[in-house]
Amino acid sequence: MCRCSSPNMSRKPQSPRVVCALLAALVAGGCLQASGQETDSASERRVSDRFDVRVKPDDGYRPVGSSNQVRQDGIDLKAVISAAYDDNIMLSSSAPQKDFIVRVAPSVAYTHGDPEGKDGYYLRLAYRPVGVIYSDHSQDNRIDQDAAWESGWRGEKLAFASGGRVQQLGDATPDTGRQSDRVVLDQVARLAWTPGEKLTYELAAGRSSTDYRDKSLVDSQNTYGEAAIRYNYSPKTRIGLVYRAGTFQVDGAGDQTVQRGTVQMQWKPREKIAFDLEAGAEHRKFDNGSSTNPVVEAKATWTPRPGTEIFVGGYRRTEASASLVGQNYDVTGASAGISQKFGQKWTGKLETGIENATYTRVSGAGIANRRDKILFVRPSVGYQLNENLLLEGFYRFERNDSNQTGLGYEDNTVGLRLGYQF
Repeated sequence: MCRCSSPNMSRKPQSPRVVCALLAALVAGGCLQASGQETDSASERRVSDRFDVRVKPDDGYRPVGSSNQVRQDGIDLKAVISAAYDDNIMLSSSAPQKDFIVRVAPSVAYTHGDPEGKDGYYLRLAYRPVGVIYSDHSQDNRIDQDAAWESGWRGEKLAFASGGRVQQLGDATPDTGRQSDRVVLDQVARLAWTPGEKLTYELAAGRSSTDYRDKSLVDSQNTYGEAAIRYNYSPKTRIGLVYRAGTFQVDGAGDQTVQRGTVQMQWKPREKIAFDLEAGAEHRKFDNGSSTNPVVEAKATWTPRPGTEIFVGGYRRTEASASLVGQNYDVTGASAGISQKFGQKWTGKLETGIENATYTRVSGAGIANRRDKILFVRPSVGYQLNENLLLEGFYRFERNDSNQTGLGYEDNTVGLRLGYQF
């Protein structure tokens, strides 16, 4: 799941033909707004960092200003500058290092066509480098990078879409317990056929990978094919059945074969309430046997009145450990938050969440008993200086209670962020 920020589920359901064309965002999407682990107040290290796997196509293209519109043709330019004090930049359990960090993140996005419009072709490209500058640990200065693309074509009954995202990151992660230079790639291609008004058939193929510069860390790659049937039950309800099969390759261990079956539902019973759910089971075969576990991605938003949004969500998935060869970890988490606008200029936000990670051995010998429990709280206050300029103050508290010796940490970050939409 990219959360990334709270999901935007306020739009009215689209026709089947338009909806199927948007599905390139299912795994890849153009989500540059929440990229990079140390970019801004909404940055995340592992909790919810892949929360919204069905990234909305307009993520990363919304202006900083109050207009909140998405350009359909042309170039958008944006710049974000933040300055923050972090008391544990390495996520260390025994010797935390503090520093003052400045991040400079210009971005450019090009859009042609409208993914939510009529038949035709559309293209979106976006790129953002993030300069990370440390006051005391200048040897750790770096430039993170984030690029995304999305393109598609819609006909009367057929639609094709493809998209991808590549990130170069260098922040510390809870799994490794230190700064970890890596390249993360996601890409997918999808074909959809809509023979009637309500039913859509889909075929898709995708690939994701994580490659670490440090050879002591474990690279991984996931390749899959997918088939789905989606049905527009009503203008307010859309359901789907999805089957996915693929191979999960991890350095230093045998390949894992993965099969997954899920049910998806998008339901908007009222104008102010929306639900988005995907739930099912995943079966894995690996060197040391096999396992069947639930998979869940769930979101709900409620807008009781203009300027107020309340959101909750939960997830469960399996990932490969980069630091412990031959081990996977199951992550189960939940988050909730509220965004409140005060007058025309001020906006307050509060998000909190928890995640549990349980490690299991899937290849090789030895005991796998690592358990992590991460808690985070993120309040922020934003002030709209003018239509294009936003100033935000933020704070983040995060604690990882790990039973693994040398891991676990407590981290506090406080700072200011200034964003400008040209």
